[in-house]
Amino acid sequence: MQSGEFCPLLKGTPNRRRTQVIGLSLLFSGVALITYIVSGVSLRLGLGLGALVPLAAFRLVWKRTGSDSRRRLGFQLKIGLAAAVIATGAYDITRFTLSRLDPSPYNPFEVIRIFGMLLVGASAGPIVVYSAGAAFHILNGLCFGISYWLLFGRYGVGAAVVWGAFLEIFQLTLYPGWLNIRFYREFAQISAISHLVYGAVLGFGCKWFSACLARPQ
Repeated sequence: MQSGEFCPLLKGTPNRRRTQVIGLSLLFSGVALITYIVSGVSLRLGLGLGALVPLAAFRLVWKRTGSDSRRRLGFQLKIGLAAAVIATGAYDITRFTLSRLDPSPYNPFEVIRIFGMLLVGASAGPIVVYSAGAAFHILNGLCFGISYWLLFGRYGVGAAVVWGAFLEIFQLTLYPGWLNIRFYREFAQISAISHLVYGAVLGFGCKWFSACLARPQ
């Protein structure tokens, strides 16, 4: 069953293109990270400038839609956000569990500290560094989840699993060289399984929340 079949809010959306614009704009944090890894542009600067993109997209769409369309968009955002929350949690629980089962010293959460140092500086206290890194990680998980729902939610759970695999491809391509990962096999296994879990939970979560939150027109 496709999303549009069980979520009346997706049927009759006046302009799907505007919704897709918002979905694309929510990839800003990922774009900022890729830009830093590839070109060395400050992650903090890229994130700050990138955040202007979804703000501009929301403002543009909000001004050009009526109250009924805004209500529909609000429900879609709630569905995507709710599913993204549990998907991000499932992703981290999977990473933690797999890392505990693996005898190697590979730590999949080391990247949190690196994110934090890039955002607040290496001289900041550990709590500040890890808090900033965790916030960036969670921001990615939530934004990527909402983006999937707005862009591809109508294609169902299978598309969400593909979305998780798509995110994994980027991580496998960029992280090993950037982080100088020595335990590549462990990294690849934990990362791949965790992203597939993220995608599956995201897809089923969107399906479940769309049925719960949707209201008859």
